[in-house]
Amino acid sequence: MSEQATAARRGTKVPRATDDSMNRAVVAVANRLPVQHGDDGWELSPGGLVTALRPVMSTHRGAWVGWGGTRGMPEALPDSRVQLVPIGLSAAQVRNYYHGFANATLWPLLHNSIEKPRLERAWWFGYRDVNAIFADRAMKALDAHPDAIAWVHDYHLMLVPQLIRDRRPDQPVGFFLHVPWPSPDIFARLPWREHILMGLLGADVVAFHTDEYRGNFLRACARLLRDAGIQVRDSSVVLPDGRVVTTATAPISIDAEEFTRHATDPETDREIQALAEQFSGRTVLLGVDRLDYTKGIIERLLALEQLLERNPDLRTGLVFLQIAVPSRDDVREYRQLRTTVEQHIGRINGKFTQPGSDVPVHYLYRGLSQQQLTAYYALADVLLVTPLIDGMNLVCKEYVTVQQARGGSGILILSEFTGAAVEMPQAILCNPFDVEGLSYRIEQALRLTDAERRSALASMAERVRIYDVHRWVSDQLTEIAARGEAPVGG
Repeated sequence: MSEQATAARRGTKVPRATDDSMNRAVVAVANRLPVQHGDDGWELSPGGLVTALRPVMSTHRGAWVGWGGTRGMPEALPDSRVQLVPIGLSAAQVRNYYHGFANATLWPLLHNSIEKPRLERAWWFGYRDVNAIFADRAMKALDAHPDAIAWVHDYHLMLVPQLIRDRRPDQPVGFFLHVPWPSPDIFARLPWREHILMGLLGADVVAFHTDEYRGNFLRACARLLRDAGIQVRDSSVVLPDGRVVTTATAPISIDAEEFTRHATDPETDREIQALAEQFSGRTVLLGVDRLDYTKGIIERLLALEQLLERNPDLRTGLVFLQIAVPSRDDVREYRQLRTTVEQHIGRINGKFTQPGSDVPVHYLYRGLSQQQLTAYYALADVLLVTPLIDGMNLVCKEYVTVQQARGGSGILILSEFTGAAVEMPQAILCNPFDVEGLSYRIEQALRLTDAERRSALASMAERVRIYDVHRWVSDQLTEIAARGEAPVGG
């Protein structure tokens, strides 16, 4: 673990990195470009990856290589020196690489096989071919920026580091995985497991959110690559040619200053006032999730139902607001999930709505602007972050930052199966698989004193403030640059 990560776990402060790597160009390689076409033209896309990499875009020269691109796309983002490098994919490539191997094979596999992964060789071939396309475009961007650090992101592109290494052996390459890495027993089910591991080992640094994910990766290398002459030594992997690949624990974070600004903006005040009038006199519970089967939304609704069964007085005194951001609508499993969620909400509202009263569950199936989302965070007395498994989860970090900025006393109920649970032990931790237990955790949250709430909130918000996304970017680029310049075997 790096000095910064160790300090983060202890709650101590370390100075920001000052390495000259922060002045180098960065070529970021990710599945999607960070822009989409909105009502007012091209704008930043939502999502944790774009949020995390935005500091790179604003402070570095370089390029962002990603899938996307339609006529009229800007060459670079406003107020940024980073060039956008779009990759066009055919319908067959999207079907096999993205919908197939990335999201029907790797996504469930990496999330502990909560849903059974589908293993299709045509999808694997498509994934392999599209990774080669990404590597080709990345190499062209690197040719334009000879001093650049190559920074590859997430499960869509796990072959790209080695493809870059093959063509430019001295190129500093980093890889960051934004989702969990499962136990070796689960990962070993993948027929192309050695190819994925060797693809990742093309990087100088392979980084994960938690020690657990990093340990799982190292154990997978030790178990599955032994016959290839690969050795695992402590937190590093030694290849047959003597090159050493470092692994790192690097929990991702948010731009705390930006969320603080939104929290105290007069426009946000107006949004909060409107919501406060709508839900006046009621305790507000909030859920904010991409609509995905890993997020535990159904279990959360069932826990709410049990809570209302036991506590009739809460049926008019409590409201649960579930914001579900649309996700993969063209995938059958996700359409079925949406139907199931809406059926549960309809049943709960039908069961507990009192005559002349508002329904206990409000459901918003849409994305929100950052300002709107900030208003919901500020309003909520309790935030429920209850995924069955999640690499990190930035929603909880956004919530505690907004609550602290507004002098609130919000309560965080957090799944123990998120990466964030390692950093935020002051939250009320829960096991979302235990629906009845989760319902009692909500009761526990409602019984906390104001002093208990504020103490926990202050501790969590302070950690997010110190270890924000700018520090995460700085630490990652510094470590990649340092390892990339190390001699073979060093």
